[in-house]
Order: sequence, then structure tokens, then C-alpha cells
Amino acid sequence: MLSNAGFLFGLFILAGNIRLSDFKAQRGRHEFAPSVLQCAGESAVKTFIKKSILMIVAVLALWGCSKEQPRNTPQAASHPKEFLLQDIAWIDPYSYMLDLEHPDAVQYIAREQQYLAKQTESWGLNLKRMMSELNAQLPAERKTTPIVAGGFEYYSEIKKGDHHPVFYRRLRTLAGEQQIVIDLNKLSNGADYYALGGFSISPDEQTVAFTEDRVGDGSHTLRLRDLDSGLVTTVAGGLKPDLAWYGDTVLVVDKETNSVVAHLPEGQKSVLYREPDPAFTLSLRTARDRETVMITSESHRATEIRVLSPDGELQLIAPRLAGHRYRLMIGADHMTVLSNYERAGYAIALIQNGEVDPSDWQFYELDLPGSVVDFERFNQHLLVQVRNRLRDELVLIEPVTGYQKSIFSAGAGESLRLMRPADGAQSGFQFKQRSLIQSERLYRVDVSEKAAHEIDSDSALENDIGDQYRVEEHWLSVRDGAEVPVTLVYKAGAPLASRPLYLTAYGAYGISLPMTFDPTRLPLLNRGVVLGIVHVRGGGDLGDAWHFSGRHLNKKNTFNDFVDVTNKLVASGIGHPEMLAARGASAGGTIMGVVANKAPALFKVLVADVPFVDVITTLLDSTLPLTESDILEWGDPDVQADASYLFEYSPYHRVRKQAYPHLLVQASRNDGRVGMHEALKWMARLRERTTGGALQLIDIEDHSGHLGASDQYLRRRKQALEYTFVLQGLGLKD
Repeated sequence: MLSNAGFLFGLFILAGNIRLSDFKAQRGRHEFAPSVLQCAGESAVKTFIKKSILMIVAVLALWGCSKEQPRNTPQAASHPKEFLLQDIAWIDPYSYMLDLEHPDAVQYIAREQQYLAKQTESWGLNLKRMMSELNAQLPAERKTTPIVAGGFEYYSEIKKGDHHPVFYRRLRTLAGEQQIVIDLNKLSNGADYYALGGFSISPDEQTVAFTEDRVGDGSHTLRLRDLDSGLVTTVAGGLKPDLAWYGDTVLVVDKETNSVVAHLPEGQKSVLYREPDPAFTLSLRTARDRETVMITSESHRATEIRVLSPDGELQLIAPRLAGHRYRLMIGADHMTVLSNYERAGYAIALIQNGEVDPSDWQFYELDLPGSVVDFERFNQHLLVQVRNRLRDELVLIEPVTGYQKSIFSAGAGESLRLMRPADGAQSGFQFKQRSLIQSERLYRVDVSEKAAHEIDSDSALENDIGDQYRVEEHWLSVRDGAEVPVTLVYKAGAPLASRPLYLTAYGAYGISLPMTFDPTRLPLLNRGVVLGIVHVRGGGDLGDAWHFSGRHLNKKNTFNDFVDVTNKLVASGIGHPEMLAARGASAGGTIMGVVANKAPALFKVLVADVPFVDVITTLLDSTLPLTESDILEWGDPDVQADASYLFEYSPYHRVRKQAYPHLLVQASRNDGRVGMHEALKWMARLRERTTGGALQLIDIEDHSGHLGASDQYLRRRKQALEYTFVLQGLGLKD
């Protein structure tokens, strides 16, 4: 390394060969004294000296701020708009980007896309190799375990080279030929985006009704397909994905009016129920008898269910009550609910017709080892899924006798999923065991034997890889004394203290990240990366109390948990402190934005996928579809205390002048949940204020929605860029 004197001398000599305008362009927002621009009439020596001195001062200033050279990054046009909320005032120079067709927004998007292409041009071979590895994880054929309904068993299959699955059925009683129910490859017809919302077979088993999204914005179209002729007809658009058959009528949910609409065979339609509260969303489900339809209105705080019986009566099960959440199961001779009315950890009750007051419900007196997550009923037996400190357990119960027995327990990095018993099943229940390092297993519970037996495994993998990989579960104390769990998965080998650590979290709406095997993680695991899921507060991993302790005015717990767990892991010898990376999607992207602002030196690389970062502005916009429901989770900016709290962490508003880590932002143009303008505005403000030379990129998917591309190969293209970006940012050889 040159001495200070040698460094300055070198700068002095080089300055005469560097134009001031070139340097100014490199620095971006740095301004020089006007007198420098008036040197044309001075002597060559004076000009040289002045330029040299200014150059030295400027470069020394940059040298002291960052070890990396600044980048010539895209800059967005500024159109300052003043905001005043309660006693909080701010200026937003990029609010115009809400309109993606605004000329300056269009130009900025183009510049960012060009910048992405230029910065990743040299990664060509690495990206190609990563894509090859990810595509190699796609088996020649993936076939799901058949589900029995009516006289048929249904399953799907996707072959290598296909972009979408094909759904089939075959008669249960005969070894006949399979019949195509819907072929998404043909239906998509080469569309850039195609996603199946849901599908249902008519009671006479001759017609399949399905909803499809061809844009990615979450707006679905209802179509019908005759299973004998193959004729497909379009019925209606602007719908949510839910649908249900009610006799020969198809029920759907209209997005704009938030109502349940019945489409009759003759082409007429009628509204069955309209939800008046925009904070509540509607969903449809067919009951076990295949004749009754359940209409559920639900917010983040309450549930209200109505049942449409075969005789046409619309019955209210229990009116909405703040804080009361419940789920309903209808059998041939019973109605059973899972409710938190009496027990925060949920309890199971048997209800009679007309009992709309939960205080009248007959709750079972059960001694369960945790919070109830789900249940299934078969004849006089219940199979109850409970969770205690992240671990799932299945308990078989005979409510009449009070008998109960634990029949299956999940380990670290595993989860269980109860399956709906097949029509006419005689042996009992089915469930799936899912794991971070093993293929999915299907089990049958024989109620007579009171035991679980494995009957099938996921055909997506030829061999299990569990013996090569490890899963660990850690509980770490954070700043307020709470214990936060983290689940780690890695390949056996080098000490963990020397490994790169790549963490993720979600932490909102009471949602848990799934503990399932994903073969696309293998390229990172095989390079020695330790992957981790931090089960921060705000998620649903540990029940409602865990959710409530990370929402609204407790939201900062979510962000603090992520930072504290990361520090505790490194302190305990897990992850090299100079090789830390993190990712978050949607509400998890909020975590990434807060961490980037509050702890910019903690992680070397961050990935934010469709991030919710312009929190306070979005919650102020009542025209956006999710605002009313999101206010229940994040807070109401029209309330003084909420506004102040939101403004303290809203990532976009808290971008400051400092060195930020390497950052990859992924955005979807047709995102119907988190508008792409949020990612654009955030990147524009980072471009304006970040110092140093870390690489920040935004990857815009033009034909995608909130959950990414529908095409399995395009999804891997996105992952290939993410993985390559992370490895490059951590300084790892691919």
C-alpha cells in the first residue's frame, strides 16, 4: 500500500489527465465551487494546480468514507411532493412513481434495467452454471399422490421441459386410462404468465370449473371445461381464485364488490352475499358432503362464517367478534369448530344448529401438549395437530370416552400437514410429514391400531439426501428477554464458524414460513452456505401471542429479533461475521429495509423480494386493495400514536446518507399486493443517499406477480440471479 505522501503525489500527477466533468459524473451528487468552472482564462499552471488540489480534497473525502469506489448509478427525476400527517411532515421526491407509465418513471425503469445488464454482464458464465444446477434439480417427472373424490382419484404430473402441470383423473374401481382434467400447458398457450387459481369438479363429475390469472395481478377469470368434449368456455372475470359448486351453479368471489356471486347454467348471475367491511376478505369452500358451501369473511382480527345448505338457507355460524378466530368442519351428522373463544391456544367444540353464541358451544375438555394448529374428524375420532415450541405432534382422540394418544411427533426442521380423508375411506386419517432435508412422506393413521404407517413418498426425488445434511434448532435470548427460535440447515463438513450464513424471515400476519424440502436450495448448501429461518415475532410459528407481540405497536420486535438472533448466532460460532447475508419477501422485505437502515454494517448482502418498504404512504392510500386489512396489522396512520410509530421505521422514509450493504431488490410489474412503485422509490432514494461502492441492483420481472413467475424455468432464472449476487457479494468463488 502506498504511503500517504506517495498517494497524494500520485493524485497530483494524475490530476492533469482527468477532466473535472468526468470526476463530477462519477461522484453523482457532489458539487464543486463555481470558481473551478471559470478556469478557461487562467494560465495552464494555475488551472492544473487548482484542479489538482480540488481533486485531492474530493478523493480524500471519499477515501475516508469508503474503501470502495463510488459507482455511476442511475438517478431518478425528482418531483418533490409535500406530505403532512398529524404533526409529521416530509417531502417525497418520487411519489410520481405510483404511476408506472409516468414518463420519468418509464425512463428510470429503463436506466435501472440497463444498469442491471451492465453490472451483471461479467457474471454470464456463473449465471449459466447456476441455472444449469437449478434446472438439474427438476426431475424428469413429478407426480403427486392421488386424492380420492367421488368415483375418481385425482393427481397432477409435470414433465421435464413442461412449464406447468397437467391434472388427471382415473376411475377408482377400474385400471382404466387416465383422463385429462386440465392441461395448464395448453391453457396457457405460451402466455408469459399463467397461474391456476383453483378448480372444482361438478357434482355430476362431468365439468371442471377453474379460475386462472393470465397477468399476475391476482385478478382471475372463471372458465368451464367439459370433461368429455374438452370444450372450454369463459364465464366471468375480475374474480378472486376461490370457487365452489352449488348444484349446477358455480359460486365465485367478485374482487371489486367483495361479494359472492352465483353463475347459473343459463348464463344468469345473482349476488348471494356482499361483505360490507373492506378489512374483511371473502373465501369459499365446499363441505365434506359436497353439497354445502361455506362462505368465510375474515380479517386479521376476526372470523365470520356462513353456511349455504342444500335447501338454499344461508346460516350464520357465529357473528364476528373482535379477536375471535374460528374454523368450521361440516360432517354428515356434525358441525365441529376450532376456536380461540375459550382458549388462546385454540380448542375444539361441537355445535348444534342455531347455536350462534360461542358461549353455548360444547368445548371438548382435552389435555393437549401445546396449541392446536389443525384437526380432522373421522367417524367418532379426532386427529389433532398441536404445536409446542416449533414442534408438531399428532394426538388421536376419542371425545366420547376421553381416550387420547400421541401417535406421531415431528423433529427439528419438520412440519406436519393433515389431509382430508378420502371419500368412503374406511381406515382413518392421512397426513404428510415435511422436512427441510427430506422428501415429503405420506402416512395413514389406522384408528383401530392407533398407529401411523408410511404409505408413500414424494416422487420428485429419487433418493433422500438427509444423511448429507444437518438441521439444528436454536432458541436465543434477544434484547427484551424473549427467546426467539431459529432453524438452520447445512451440509456436513467445515466448522460453522467459517461458513457463510444466509438468513431469512417473514414475521407478519401470523404466517409461518413452511418447513418443506426445496431442492433449489442445494446449490447454496453444496457450496457450504448455512441457511437459516429466523422465526421472528409477528409470524405464526408459536401461535397468536407470538403474532400479536410483533404487530402494530409491537412491530419493532420483529426487526430487533432478526438483528439480535444474527448477532447471537455469530457470537456462538455459527456463521463468519464477514460473510453474512439475508433475504426477505413482501413483509419480510420490510425487515430487510429496516435492517439496512438501522444496522447497515451487520450484513454484507441483502436481498429484498417484492418488499413492502413504503409503509406509511401505502397505508395512507385507501384506494389500494389491501389498505383496510393491512391497517389492522401495521397500524392506522390517521391515529397519532400509530403514525409516529410507523414513521420511525418505515424503510423508505428512513433511508439516510450512509454506506449500505450490497442489495438486490426484486420487483414484479404486475404485483397486485405490493406495488412495484415501492421498490422503485426505495431504490431511487438509496441511489440518492448511499455512500461507498456497494452494489445495489433492482431486478424487474415484466411478466410476473407477487409470488413471482408462474413458469418453473423463469422462477429458476430469478433464483440464479439471486444466488449469484449473494455469492459475488460475499466474495465466494462460484
